[in-house]
Amino acid sequence: MHRRRPRRPRPRDRAPALAPSSYALPVSSVPTVVVEPLGSDIVAIAQCIVLDADAFPYASATFGLRSASARAWIARSEPGSRVVGFLAARVDGRRLSVHGLAVDREARRRGIARSLLREAIAYARDLGLWAVILHVSLANRAAIALYSAEGFSVRRRLRDFYPPAAFDGETDAYEMVVDPRTPT
Repeated sequence: MHRRRPRRPRPRDRAPALAPSSYALPVSSVPTVVVEPLGSDIVAIAQCIVLDADAFPYASATFGLRSASARAWIARSEPGSRVVGFLAARVDGRRLSVHGLAVDREARRRGIARSLLREAIAYARDLGLWAVILHVSLANRAAIALYSAEGFSVRRRLRDFYPPAAFDGETDAYEMVVDPRTPT
């Protein structure tokens, strides 16, 4: 499905609303995963907070206190079911900055993170943004492999980016970036 780009530029500090419809994307080991914008559903927000707390030693996103430029997508096995993953980001000028991406431990390695990532990249492409950027611990080899497979490249190494207790003592992160305008 082809989406039209906005005809006039939007203010830099405000991103357009996400489409209210959900998208069914095929996943290798599961029939489908539904990726949809995170709305005001308090149960879905709470489920994202639980996933965030399990995945990160700090809060990666503020789900209930989102600004006009904040965007979040959730993944479910079917519409209305439990949230099994999320991606939280913010439009920052001409780029989409990913602040958190997490998948339930029991649902990992099924393409859910890849589906969420692709949805965010498509959103950035539709807005005409120049980059999707994220930070990842050097200790998180699975995430680095996923991001590389989706076209991200290491822009730079960030020394002492994380506190020592965050990721088994690994304090450095990669800043990774992809141009959403480039076809994958």
